[in-house]
Amino acid sequence: MTPKFVARRIPLRRLVAKWWTRRRALFERLPFRRWRLEATVSDVDEVPVNIRPRRAYLVAAPSHRKWLVFDCACGSGHRILLNLDESRLPAWTLRLSRTKALTLHPSVNYQHDRRTCHYILANGRIVWVGPRTPTATNRRPPND
Repeated sequence: MTPKFVARRIPLRRLVAKWWTRRRALFERLPFRRWRLEATVSDVDEVPVNIRPRRAYLVAAPSHRKWLVFDCACGSGHRILLNLDESRLPAWTLRLSRTKALTLHPSVNYQHDRRTCHYILANGRIVWVGPRTPTATNRRPPND
């Protein structure tokens, strides 16, 4: 090996990390990876027990929207019900694109025991705002 070749050689670890980052970014841009509206139902009881990944159900009356129901983006299996009725607070605003991709405002912030899931759903994509695992700020204080 000549010194020129050694100087230009990229470490394999850095090259693989760069490749995985680009692959993941391209994969996330694919249309089937976005969160979409699966169906509109008239009552919460009509929402199926098993919801497909990245799918949501809209509970609506003929005149107005009531709820948006989906499984949380963290993948642990808890269900999220968001109020869309503006007469009751807090209320979220739901926008749908032509392809039924979801946009929610404000962000979704689920907190229970040690679990915190805080993310934004914009044009069918998830943007994580906070940590998905317990941190020093949301752990229970030790019992003295």
